Amino acid sequence: MPLLTSFLPLWICLVIALMASCISITVTQTEIFRPLREWVSGKNVLIGHLFTCFYCFSHWVVFLAIVVYRPVLISSGFVIIDLFVSTFFTIGLATMFSGIILKVMRTAIAKAMEEKEAREKLGF
Repeated sequence: MPLLTSFLPLWICLVIALMASCISITVTQTEIFRPLREWVSGKNVLIGHLFTCFYCFSHWVVFLAIVVYRPVLISSGFVIIDLFVSTFFTIGLATMFSGIILKVMRTAIAKAMEEKEAREKLGF
């Protein structure tokens, strides 16, 4: 059982990173959240930027999740420093996950557009 508990903080950071990446991309890139992004931008330009940048938005999602779950990857004896390390480790993972997700999305969109153009040329 000690081996499982030693991997628990890493697992929590991985889950937070993937969750933060998905939430950030969904809020900052999808059409369903466009009205929210426009409304926030109309209220405050700086905060509006936060709602259009998946990298920026993911920081805040990770900060909130780290405060709630408090995973400590490395223990220095200083809780604030330990959570700081866990936070930026998780942000790094979230950024990598976002890069992978966005690349897959772009590839899928490009493929769908090619198929649509091919159907239009064939008259379908």
